[in-house]
Amino acid sequence: MREANARVYRALCSVYLFFALCLTLSPATAAAEADYPSTLVEAGRALRLADERYWNILLHYKKSGSGRESLVDDPVFFLSPAGKTDPEAELEATISGLFQGPELGDDHPRCRFPARSAWLVEQLSIDASRLTPVVCAAYDESMRNITMRSAVLVFPAAHGNGPASMFGHTLIRIDSTVQSDLMSYAVNYAAKMEDDSGPVYIFKGLFGFYKGHYSILPYYEKVKEYSGIEHRDIWEYRLNLTEDEIRRMVMHIWELRQTYSDYYFFTENCSYNLLFLLEAARPSLDLTDPYRNRARFWVIPGDTIRTLTENNAVASVKYRPSLATGIAVRARALVADEQVLAVALAEGRMKPAEMGGRTSSPERTAPVLDLAAEVLQYRYSKKELDREVYLQRYLSVLRARSTIAETSKDLSAIAEPPTQPELGHRAARLAMGAGWRSTNERRWFADLSVRPAYHDLMDPDDGYVEGAQINFFDLGARYEPDKGSLTLQKMHIVDILSLAPRDRFFAPVSWKFSTGLDRVLMKDGSERLVFRVNPGGGAAYRFPGRGLIYALFESDVQLSNVYEDRMSLGVGPSVGLDVVPSGRWKSSIQAAALAYFLGETHRIVSGIFMQSWMIDANNVISLKAKREKTFRHYGTEAVLSWNWYF
Repeated sequence: MREANARVYRALCSVYLFFALCLTLSPATAAAEADYPSTLVEAGRALRLADERYWNILLHYKKSGSGRESLVDDPVFFLSPAGKTDPEAELEATISGLFQGPELGDDHPRCRFPARSAWLVEQLSIDASRLTPVVCAAYDESMRNITMRSAVLVFPAAHGNGPASMFGHTLIRIDSTVQSDLMSYAVNYAAKMEDDSGPVYIFKGLFGFYKGHYSILPYYEKVKEYSGIEHRDIWEYRLNLTEDEIRRMVMHIWELRQTYSDYYFFTENCSYNLLFLLEAARPSLDLTDPYRNRARFWVIPGDTIRTLTENNAVASVKYRPSLATGIAVRARALVADEQVLAVALAEGRMKPAEMGGRTSSPERTAPVLDLAAEVLQYRYSKKELDREVYLQRYLSVLRARSTIAETSKDLSAIAEPPTQPELGHRAARLAMGAGWRSTNERRWFADLSVRPAYHDLMDPDDGYVEGAQINFFDLGARYEPDKGSLTLQKMHIVDILSLAPRDRFFAPVSWKFSTGLDRVLMKDGSERLVFRVNPGGGAAYRFPGRGLIYALFESDVQLSNVYEDRMSLGVGPSVGLDVVPSGRWKSSIQAAALAYFLGETHRIVSGIFMQSWMIDANNVISLKAKREKTFRHYGTEAVLSWNWYF
């Protein structure tokens, strides 16, 4: 009934608009020609166009209190001074702007905002002959250069060893009639930031100190950046958009150029803002509202891909391995001596002509040369080699390779795609468990913790980066029935651990950084909350089979009014072994010994044993046992938990 009434209302408004326009065109009202825009404004009010979904999509309006506010923060995006918070004022200013003089050229509202203009002309049945001809040279040139065939959502996968790429990234590729996808254009939204360190980057990203900008650039530049320089595999999700829908999206992209929005690491980020472009293409896609309506405070790139698949917007998926992945795959096909030869060729310690007899056959020589060539490409992309040295070594390897008839194996044929990012566990986690703890006495307890984002070492690895732990706002509480007490056990603002394995070809530094509240043993045997800052660095290596072994040197600052000088600073080593005995079973052993020498002096020696068993991607049973010695007090606890990812 409500929908029927709405249709009747809109029909009556359309009749009103028809007669209003007829009156403005009659000879008796020729003097009212100048009032044509005002008539259209009144018609827009009658039709309540400011409440239409598509208008709110184009202006990025979302509910804010009792009204609406645009998520675009740049004033140049609005024609009305009140446009950011007043959809109707912006609509009326846009209608009036359609009739401005042609002398504005590329700054004319119809040139700056083609998607808005086209929609208003359609909704208000504006007589095109009454619009002053305007030349939009820049827009017309851009649309001529971008011939639209299809659209692809591109996901450069997460790279745990770089703070700016911990969650991955998304961009949109507009494919043209050109055969090669690399010659297409990429639409990107990213924060414009300086060379900030990890903690500074996290702080500024959390609280909107970066400005996000849309940009359009050749796709091959992004492929080179992500797959060559940043170790990042690329997933390409071809969308089932029509050419008309893609054109609408490109028109809206034009409207957003040279504007900015405050960039928030968890919410208004690269993935969320790109969803507006897809809604502008196909308004029936409800992509941006679900994140805000369910009161979530985060948007993860993998979740946005999942949203698109759930909305049946994905036609096909393609995996593009990075240069670093290619090196790892080709190296695994060689024995150790052959890998050593490839490195020697890349480092110039051996010339291809000197390889005679060092491999068992030309068929074994070919993959060594292929690997050496890719190592050279990688090191040149990382600026580890200057151009002259690179070309000399690279061309000599290619010349030697050309003398062997053995065909090079295509990387896409030998690199088995990992699990697609959207098929991994969801980012949020709720854990409920029970266990016991023994310090001065044995106590049973119930545990409850919630983590909004994103992944830790004991979570299922499918769809995530091996060895990467990235947790934000992990909150845990404990209830002890014997005491009838509920206590806060932890509140980790950020907890990052990047275990990047080293080998003959790559030598990354593994690192960690965590900060927040933890409950620890005190000198008197009690347990108190302290604020901690815990950075560290070291190295990791692959363990035979599936697993990592690592060693870090850590520092730990603890702040509490119980401590002497209210603080305690310590340093020391930590080691760990993480293995995956089977696809569903993960196991971890960790040990640390820290000596606190400044402020409250003491030592902490601890050992942790953890197991997890995956029921499915979003349900895991975990067991954690810990033994520690602090201030000569021993603490032992074990807890069994069910983890649900949502």
